[in-house]
Amino acid sequence: MIEYIKGNLADLTPTYAVIEAAGVGYAIHIALPTYSALAGKENAETKLYVTEIIREDAHELFGFGTKG
Repeated sequence: MIEYIKGNLADLTPTYAVIEAAGVGYAIHIALPTYSALAGKENAETKLYVTEIIREDAHELFGFGTKG
């Protein structure tokens, strides 16, 4: 289970963020409040708490700015 991902914010859109950690870019689905909190922080170190959803056809990460 993944608790959080911490790394440089490589890309940001209103629906997902890409965080590069240890040379791997993680695409993480986000909500608009998280987007607003991250806007303007491209290439800065970022930490997102994640929930991993594993389905038969997909493995997805959903990110949040706060734990809980």
